[in-house]
Amino acid sequence: RRGGEEGEERYKRISRKTHRAAGSVRFLFQGKEYLLYRDYVLHTTGGRETPAERVTVTAAADGSTVQLGGKSPGEYFFGLPIELYHSSVCVRQSEVEGVSAATGDLIGELLFFGEGQARPDVAEKILDDARRALQHNRGKGGRIEELEEERIALQSALDGAREAAERLRVLRNEKSRFAMQAQDKSRELKETEAMLQAARLDVQLARYDRWHAASEAERAAFDAWQEGKATAAAPLPPQEFFTTARETLRRFTVANGNTALRAEELELAKNEMQRQKQTATDAYIAAEGGDAKILQRAAKYATKKKAFTALFAVLALLAVALGVGGIFLPVLLVPAAACLIAAACFLFGRQRSVRGERAFYRKLGISSPAMLRMLLTRYVGEEKARGDAVAIFENAEALWRDAAAREAEIFAELQALFASVGAAVYCQTPRAAEEYLAALAARATATEQAFLEERMRYENAKSARTALENGLKLAEEPALRAARAALPEPSGSEAELLRKIAFLRETASGIAEKLTATEREEITLTATAPDVATLQASLHRVETELAEARRRLAAIKMASEALREANEALRAGVMPALAENASKIFEMLTGGAYRTLRITDQFGVSVQTPQGDLPLSHFSAGCRDAAYFALRMGLISLITKEPLPLLLDEVTARLDDTRTARLLSLLNGICHAGGQCLLFTCHTREARLLGDADFVHIQL
Repeated sequence: RRGGEEGEERYKRISRKTHRAAGSVRFLFQGKEYLLYRDYVLHTTGGRETPAERVTVTAAADGSTVQLGGKSPGEYFFGLPIELYHSSVCVRQSEVEGVSAATGDLIGELLFFGEGQARPDVAEKILDDARRALQHNRGKGGRIEELEEERIALQSALDGAREAAERLRVLRNEKSRFAMQAQDKSRELKETEAMLQAARLDVQLARYDRWHAASEAERAAFDAWQEGKATAAAPLPPQEFFTTARETLRRFTVANGNTALRAEELELAKNEMQRQKQTATDAYIAAEGGDAKILQRAAKYATKKKAFTALFAVLALLAVALGVGGIFLPVLLVPAAACLIAAACFLFGRQRSVRGERAFYRKLGISSPAMLRMLLTRYVGEEKARGDAVAIFENAEALWRDAAAREAEIFAELQALFASVGAAVYCQTPRAAEEYLAALAARATATEQAFLEERMRYENAKSARTALENGLKLAEEPALRAARAALPEPSGSEAELLRKIAFLRETASGIAEKLTATEREEITLTATAPDVATLQASLHRVETELAEARRRLAAIKMASEALREANEALRAGVMPALAENASKIFEMLTGGAYRTLRITDQFGVSVQTPQGDLPLSHFSAGCRDAAYFALRMGLISLITKEPLPLLLDEVTARLDDTRTARLLSLLNGICHAGGQCLLFTCHTREARLLGDADFVHIQL
C-alpha cells in the first residue's frame, strides 16, 4: 500500500496486547547468507502512539553486524525503494529483477489493456520502472547510459584496430633488425668463449707442472725420513704395556681413594657406636633379663605391698575387736595380744620388703614406680639405636676390608705387569711405578724427536702434492695439452674475458628478449586485431538502438506526465465522491457514531471525531473492518452502475453483533434491489442474525 509508515496496513500485524511485531528472515546475497531481524513497537505517550523500529542484519558465517548506513535492508542490498520495504512482507527475487529493457514497447498495452487501466498507481510505477531502466537503473546507470558506453567503447576499438595495423608494420621491421643483431653478438660470443677456454687451460696446465715438481720433492723427503727412522733408539716396551699400566694405575688410584673413604666411614661408625655405649642403668636392666623381667619384678613388689597392707589391716582390726571384748571377758585378751604380736611381725617383714623395693628402684635410677614405664621405653629405644650402630659399624668394617683387599689386588696386578717386561724392580711402590712410566715416555719422546723434522718435511711435501693433485685427472693431461694447442691465444686475462662474455651475453639476452617480445606482440596483434568492418557495423547498430531508446524515453516521460495529470483529475473528481459514498455506509454501520470518512491524496484514510481527524489505527479492529467495507462498497458505486456480484469472505469476523446486524441488513437491501451477495463465514452468528430474511444457507 501507499502511505509508507503512516499507512494502516502494517498496523494489522501489530499485537494489540504487546503493541509489538517482530520476526526474522534468512536470505542470500552474492553467495553469502544473512539474517535480517526486524522489531516494530508502538509506544503510547499521552494517548498518542509513536512507532519505533529496530532492524539488525548479521552475517550467518561469523555473526558480524552489517552497517546499513541509514538505509533499509532493501535499499542497501537490492536497491529497492523504502516504500516497498515498509509495505512488503516478502519480495521474490524474480520480482526484484523483473525489469526488462523492452518495457518501453509495452507502454500502450500496460496503460490501456493491462492492470494499469484500473490501477493508476500501478501504471505509474510500471512507467517509472521503465523510465529508470532506460535512464537510471537502481543507481547503476540505465540502458541509455549503457548504450552510450558501448558506443564509446566501439569507437575506441575501431581507432585501436587502425592503430594495430600500423603497429604490425613497425613490429615486422624491428623483428628483422633484432634478428641481425642477434647473429652478430652470437658470433662474437663464441670467439670470446674460445679465448676464455684457452686461458683456463693455461691455468690448469700450470697446475700439472707444479704437481710434477711437488711429486719430486715428496720423493726426496720420503727417502730422508726413512733414513732418520732407521737410526731410532733401542726398542721400548710395547704400546699395550703403557696402556695397561696407565689403566691399572688409574684403577689403583680409584681403589686407594675408595679405601680411604671406607676408612673414614668406619671411623664415623666406630665413634657412633662409642657414643651409644650402655649406661649403668641400661647395664643393670640387661643383666636382670631386659625390660620384661624388670616389669615382672616391679609387679611382684606391687602385689606384695597390697597383700601386706590387707593382712596387717585384718590383724589390727581383730586385735582391736578382741581388746574391746576383753574389757568384758578377760579371756579374750590373750587372742588380742596374739593378733598384735602377729601384726608387729608382719609390719617388720613389710619394712624389709620396702627396703628391697627401694634398693631395686635406686639401681634403676628412678625414685618412684610411676617413672618405670618411661625408663623402660627409653631403654628399648636406646637398645635399638645401639643395635643399629653396631650393625652400621660391622657393615662399614666389611666394606673397608673389601676396599683394602681390592686395592691390594690391583697393586698385585700392576707388579705382575711390570714383571712381564722385566721391570719388577721399578714397581716396589705405586709412586715408583709412576716415575718409571714417566721416564719411559720421556725416552720415547727423545726417540721420536730424532726423525720428527724429516717426517714433517715429508708430510708437508705430501700435503702439497695432494693439494695440487686434488681435482687433477692425470690421464687427461695429454688430451688437455693437445686441446690447448688448437685454441687461439687469449687477448686478456680470464677476469677480463669473463667480464666481456657477461657483457655479450647480457646484450644478446636483451636483444633476444626484444625479439621475443616483438614476435609475441606481432602474433597477439595478428590474432586479436578486430575487423574494422565488423566494428563499424556494430557501431551503427548501437547508435540506432541508442536513438530508439531516447525516443522511447521521451514517450515514457510523456505517458508519465499524462498519467500524473489523469491521476490528479482522479483525486480531484473521484476521491470526494468516494469519501461521500463511503461515509454514508460507515455512518449506517456505526449507528451514527461516526459520520465522515476522509481520504487523503496519498489514499490514507481517517475518521472525523470530536477530537479531530484520527487515522484508522486508533480504532478497534471491528471499526477498521467496517471502514474498509464502506470504502469498497462506495468504490463499487463509482466503478459501474450495474449491480455487481459481491463475494465476501469473513467480513464480519471482527464485528460485534450490532454492527454485524447492520451490515447484513445492508447486504439484504442490495439483494432485494437485484444484486447478488455470497457471504463466506465459519460461524453461525450471521445466519441467526438474518432471522427470517430471504437467503440461501449452504453448509459445507
